[in-house]
Amino acid sequence: MYNPDSILKFFRDRSFGNYWSNSGHPAILLQQIKNNIDRFTIPWDQSSFSINQLDFESLAGAISEIALFPLMYQTGYLTLDPNGFKEDTRADKNPMDYYLKFPNQEVQSSLKLTLSRFIIQKQQETGIAYSTSILDALRNEKWCGFLNLIKGACLAKAGYHFLDKTERSFQGALYSFLNGVFHTTQGMQVNAELASGSGRLDIALEDKLHQTAYIFELKVGKSVSEALQQIYDKDYSMTFNTCYKKVCVGLKYDPVRLNITEAAIEVHQYDEQHTFQVMPRKNFAVNSIGYFQETEDIGGLSGLSS
Repeated sequence: MYNPDSILKFFRDRSFGNYWSNSGHPAILLQQIKNNIDRFTIPWDQSSFSINQLDFESLAGAISEIALFPLMYQTGYLTLDPNGFKEDTRADKNPMDYYLKFPNQEVQSSLKLTLSRFIIQKQQETGIAYSTSILDALRNEKWCGFLNLIKGACLAKAGYHFLDKTERSFQGALYSFLNGVFHTTQGMQVNAELASGSGRLDIALEDKLHQTAYIFELKVGKSVSEALQQIYDKDYSMTFNTCYKKVCVGLKYDPVRLNITEAAIEVHQYDEQHTFQVMPRKNFAVNSIGYFQETEDIGGLSGLSS
């Protein structure tokens, strides 16, 4: 079966488009996402999902008690997969299980988009709750505290719903969180993809009250040294030369852990001679129990001046 609304819009526009996102969101599913987004832990890389026959056919006393995959089946986001049993390579697979799959890529991407929107909203709400702690950590250079808040309150709570192995998802989660943090803070401005003379910086945070700019460069599969080097090579910090203090922050994102594991922070301070003095670079890494701590120089960019 096909969505007739999508087909009609295809003939109208004479092009393929994600029309499902405008017509295929049942109110029941949207409310479930809003009420408990942690429920939607969907293994996106799987082509087929197995579910026990009894779980699929059992009646629930309330909508919130319906298992996730039967709920998605009833609302049109999953359909029966006739080839699921053949493709299931598990030795203990049950011949009585049902197999479900996304009907097409449009439906799958629509659900991802919907979850992303709710996660962004949740990230912003979480950011508001941590606004005082984040602002205090930044203004007082409590770097380990700041990094642990980003690691725990921002990225760990975004999890598999929103984050993937790409730099873009990492950037989106951090930007949404910081937007929430400083949404009602006077004099604080957060920007993403801000253009400079030779590129676009990932995230910039400007504290106008304290005339301080924080420039974030995020890297996946590359070192924090390369992140800082890009800030210098692309002249990202030059955009904020009217500030008296510039803080360059390089962050390394682990695509397996879906979180940051290393950081490098370098402070540029305006002095009485009207030049920026570069403070010694500080390096941070996650220790064996999951917290950031300061480490020795791990890349060799300290001592650069601007």
